[in-house]
Amino acid sequence: MKVTSVLVFLLLGLLASAQQMEVRVDGAVSFDGATFAVTEAGEDFAFGVESESSLWISIDTNDYWDKKVNPNRKWWVEVVREDLTWNDDVRLEIVRTGDGYGQKNNHKVYDGTTYQYIGENSWYFFRGRGIIYDIPIQLRLSGLSVTQGAQDFETNVILTIYDD
Repeated sequence: MKVTSVLVFLLLGLLASAQQMEVRVDGAVSFDGATFAVTEAGEDFAFGVESESSLWISIDTNDYWDKKVNPNRKWWVEVVREDLTWNDDVRLEIVRTGDGYGQKNNHKVYDGTTYQYIGENSWYFFRGRGIIYDIPIQLRLSGLSVTQGAQDFETNVILTIYDD
């Protein structure tokens, strides 16, 4: 009896697979063509410079259960910055500028509609439920100053999805 129970338990463990949700990002962010205007010596740049390019986030899954049986699965997204070359005076911020679209109108997105600082510690960005495609995202730089001199900054923005 014990051997049968152990075998059944092991077989169920092999057959069960983790349900995986994924964040897919389309587009690229660039500030290369941003124009900076300083009207008087000693002034800093304008408060913030928004990214010029478009960026979309999609929340998806390859799991049949999530797509067909449980399409209202709840999730949330966290964001963190991983610097390659960065100046701590420069702030990178992120905002969700739309809701995207989902299947059968059963999707919802909450929060993330005001600019949030992206730091070196993972932080809550927004949440929702269901499978959603093409949620528009905008990034903004602030804290730029003429006194910093000409520099290149490079960082990775990492989005992680968690589900209930």
